[in-house]
Amino acid sequence: MKVKNIIAVLALSAVLAACGNNAQENAKTDSNDAKEEMSVKEDSKEEAKSGEDKKDSDSQKANEENVIYASFFPIYNLAKQIAGDKFEVKSFTNLKTESHGFEPSAKEIAELSTSKLMFVNGAGMEEWEEAVKNTVDIDIVNTSEGVDLIKASEEDHDHEDHDHDHEDADHDHDHEDNDHDHDHEDGEEGHEHHHHHGEFDPHTWLNPVNGKAQAKVIADKLSEVDPANKDYYMANYEKIAKELDDIVTEYKDKFKNVDNKKFIVPHQAFGYLAREFDLEQIPLNSLTSTGEADAKVLKEVSDLAKAEKIKTVFYEMGGSDKEAKTLADEIGAEAKPINTLEFATDEELSSNKTYQEMIKENLEAIYDSLS
Repeated sequence: MKVKNIIAVLALSAVLAACGNNAQENAKTDSNDAKEEMSVKEDSKEEAKSGEDKKDSDSQKANEENVIYASFFPIYNLAKQIAGDKFEVKSFTNLKTESHGFEPSAKEIAELSTSKLMFVNGAGMEEWEEAVKNTVDIDIVNTSEGVDLIKASEEDHDHEDHDHDHEDADHDHDHEDNDHDHDHEDGEEGHEHHHHHGEFDPHTWLNPVNGKAQAKVIADKLSEVDPANKDYYMANYEKIAKELDDIVTEYKDKFKNVDNKKFIVPHQAFGYLAREFDLEQIPLNSLTSTGEADAKVLKEVSDLAKAEKIKTVFYEMGGSDKEAKTLADEIGAEAKPINTLEFATDEELSSNKTYQEMIKENLEAIYDSLS
């Protein structure tokens, strides 16, 4: 009996020992499994983070490839028409404010890093161009590079020294040299808004022939960076080109039939348009000034307008009409708006009004003033 009890005790001890060993082994296994599970989770987190980083990088790259900039409204409008739904087009300057003298902030320049391409007018219009080039890695495309530029005169133009005897044909306006420049930098007060764009008249876009050439530069560049959609960009360009060609043909015929070729404008922005259609702009301000004309200039223009029986004084659309109305009242004329296209109204933006439509409106307004 005692032997049996001893054997039972020993057997029970062996069982308990085996259970203890199994428990330890199981604990070790569970611990190892937990460590492996944690390791897998950590690896998964790292892979997920790496995937997110890659996704963010790819997204940023896609954004850079999908966004293009234009310097101001007319270039923006043409680029938007040509790019269509293939690119997001942004304007570097505010589309609804004056473009002359714009000075970008460091933040605005830094925002260009979301793109690799910007279209500018060129001809000295973008005074901030060098600052951008020195700060941001972006391809800046000059759309007026092939345009026959008008040189800006560095000397003041004095109406009193100008011979207005048109019958003697001494009134030779060489638009190529842009001699009709009213630079009143040395004149009276009121010319705070004077900007220096360089040696050329920057207002190339106001001539539809130039606008067509600038649109072609945009279409060619987009076709270069996105060759898969070349036919799309060229088709959009051809639509613009045809509309502009039709406008030029229509108004060249119209202007041939008017005797008076002179029109009064707020500042000397219409040299390219005047050259194209054999007209003559009479500016109240210089090429780069957007301030008020001084009394001397107003007197000279008034005398000229009376002699030439000019019946319209244009003021800049979106700007003050006070000066134009004062002069118009004096000479028995009307004050009417004309569009420099340097910025747009809310209505023009919301209705997606095109560059072509605005150009035609300008030409019709000038034609009405001459006929």
